[in-house]
Amino acid sequence: MQHADQRSSIPGQERPVSPLISIVVPVFNEEACVDEMATRVRAVFSDIDADYELIFVNDGSSDATLQRIVAVGETDAAVRYISFSRNFGHQYALAAGIDHAFGDAVVTLDGDLQHPPELIPDLIAHWRGGDDVVYTIRESNAGHALKEVVSKLFYWSMRKLTGVQVPTGGADFRLIDRRVADYLRQCREHAVFVRGLIPWLGFPNKGIRYHAHERFGGETKYLPSRMISFALDGVFSFSTVPLRLISIMGAVTIALGFVYGTYSVLIRLFTDQAVSGWTSLVIVVLVFSGTQLISLGILSEYIGRIYDEVKHRPRYVIAAKSEQLDNDADGSENS
Repeated sequence: MQHADQRSSIPGQERPVSPLISIVVPVFNEEACVDEMATRVRAVFSDIDADYELIFVNDGSSDATLQRIVAVGETDAAVRYISFSRNFGHQYALAAGIDHAFGDAVVTLDGDLQHPPELIPDLIAHWRGGDDVVYTIRESNAGHALKEVVSKLFYWSMRKLTGVQVPTGGADFRLIDRRVADYLRQCREHAVFVRGLIPWLGFPNKGIRYHAHERFGGETKYLPSRMISFALDGVFSFSTVPLRLISIMGAVTIALGFVYGTYSVLIRLFTDQAVSGWTSLVIVVLVFSGTQLISLGILSEYIGRIYDEVKHRPRYVIAAKSEQLDNDADGSENS
């Protein structure tokens, strides 16, 4: 098996006749899904003229996920694994899998099987047709109307604030060409937001729709707190617009203060009435205090990210991995 850098595509070059496809699957407490994922991926590639490697990234699971992966790997030579020393997060697990992938193309999908492996042949077909990035768009989110509305609002805000064309309903179920993966590996920021980084890189892309399946096993890991953190990483990693909003808020409050001050002076000079001071004072204090706190919060988000970057700590720590991956990532787990 060749190193990934030696397999890199040249723009305009035809796809390999019999390519190697790397399947990257982050898992966190998904012991019930490991065997099913391996079985369904194996069945998919039995009908495709392509080789594959199935890379499970164990994100610090506390159940028997790693043991199941090792057991499956003993009977399936295509299965590899990376195991973190603790839970670092889904985006870091994706990054680790891509860092260690050998393939001419890399497919990422979630380990709970809501992303159907049976869609992989369609992803490969579009890639063979010339698209370097083939992403998927969830067709519906039945039973989660509020989540669907919030998702649409988030992606709309992302596009407006960052200029990065992150598709509404997009997921971490996609195929990327080898050269896209190589450029992605060069993006070493600590706050990883893969859904934004890949559109930011550019390259010809194609979206295909799919219906999300029910979880095969386990429980959802994207609790509200994680979703909020995920959204903040997306905005603050790609945009300085929130910093500009501070200046806008300052200008607006000054303008309102000037208007109100002018009104108070005119009332005092040209009428016998006086503007009551208590209500106006409370309003002014609340407006300015709120503006200052919002401004400090926005500045703190950026300063916190700068603090994380300058420490130069590894994005993830690997406790164990398959022998087949030992010489692959050029020390990416420590960079």
